[in-house]
Amino acid sequence: MTTPKIPARKQYGSDEESLTEWIMLHKREVTWALVAVAIIVAGVWFYQRSQSIKAQRAEAAYFQARQSAAAGNLPLAVSDFQKVVNRYEGTRAGAQAALSLAQTLYDQKKFKEGIAALKKAEAKAPQEFKASIHVLAAAGYEELKDFIAAAGEYKLAAQTTRFPADKAEYQASAARDFMAAGKTDEAKAIWTELAKDESTPAAAEARVRLGEAEAKPMKP
Repeated sequence: MTTPKIPARKQYGSDEESLTEWIMLHKREVTWALVAVAIIVAGVWFYQRSQSIKAQRAEAAYFQARQSAAAGNLPLAVSDFQKVVNRYEGTRAGAQAALSLAQTLYDQKKFKEGIAALKKAEAKAPQEFKASIHVLAAAGYEELKDFIAAAGEYKLAAQTTRFPADKAEYQASAARDFMAAGKTDEAKAIWTELAKDESTPAAAEARVRLGEAEAKPMKP
């Protein structure tokens, strides 16, 4: 006579019970972990919200400064633009204000001051404004007849921009300034590279400039 087999008892919920027991044993740690996550989430939301508010205020302040410039009150415009630059450094409006500040100073023949304002804003300006900052700085150096410095700024602009056509134009501007400074070799090196790329309008000028270089010393 065989003994009937007794079915093994199923361990329903054993995993859930183990997890529950672990949580009960580590309740304090779990609570602090949840609190930490909540703080991080709230911090991210608050940061994004504050940045959005900051950007809106910066745009409003920049618009107000432009109103002063449009009215022809250049000293007030300089003051207003400077306030936006100082208070909202690193924002799009702050970078726009720096460009407008430099241009307003240029309009008053204060080229050194304009260049200084651009240099100060360059480090923290959003990436999409860096090429414009370098180009405007180059324009200031050209007014001061410092063509080597101007060429350097154009080269930086060419390195910064993400648009191939703009890059070629900035390189051509650098070459022209090197020519104006009597730096023939530097200019020829740029023209030689530009002449290789037929897709840009600068290629045609580059070939002409190189032809002139072979016939006689390059002139601006």
